[in-house]
Amino acid sequence: MAIAAAIATAGATRAQPAEPPEAAPQAPEAAPAPAFRCAPAKLVHIVTRNISPGLAASDRAAQPRELWRRDAFFLRSQESADPTTGAQPLVIISEPDIWVINLANREGRHAVDAGPELEVRAPILPPRGLPPSMRALEYGCEPEYVATFAPREERVVPWGGTRAALHSHSEGEHRVAILMDQRRNVPLMVSYLRAGKPVLVIRYDDYRNDLPDRPQLFIAPPNVKLTETGPAPTPLD
Repeated sequence: MAIAAAIATAGATRAQPAEPPEAAPQAPEAAPAPAFRCAPAKLVHIVTRNISPGLAASDRAAQPRELWRRDAFFLRSQESADPTTGAQPLVIISEPDIWVINLANREGRHAVDAGPELEVRAPILPPRGLPPSMRALEYGCEPEYVATFAPREERVVPWGGTRAALHSHSEGEHRVAILMDQRRNVPLMVSYLRAGKPVLVIRYDDYRNDLPDRPQLFIAPPNVKLTETGPAPTPLD
């Protein structure tokens, strides 16, 4: 299984709500269906920012991140250049091939996923300590997650020129609140709260999930010096 470890942070603030969406207190939800497989039927393109409380807009983790995803086997994640070092990480997964590249110096590493489950995972929330239903929330399948785990609109709020519907799912002290564009049914913001306190807030600057295929996105770019490594290379620092 390829874990897209470079995907879980992104961010910076702009003229959007500064506070994360919080759902009104409610009774615990019924146990969700255990099976949830993220495999987008069409190419998905996402641009996100991490606007978590306490994260400075100049922080490396707060810079925009661009992600492409298709099916359960293809993912491309490209970060903005690091404001301090200039490094610009690019992760490409075309199962079983995995490339981790620094676009700044055109150097990178290639590995072959050893399996046994040769599928991409792109979790939005840091998975350590989360219940399975929270770990199931992945980039590229947010609308499907809402339909499965949080179908009820708890309230509707203005959001720029559109209206956003608030959905949430809770287990114990864990809560995920998702603002969805009511017209387009795509995510606008995801907030993860533990014991009522916001831990991670991701804002979506763009989300398109009906694009035509672009296979060239999921192969290593030309003119890159690659080193062969063992399975599952880690993202570049």
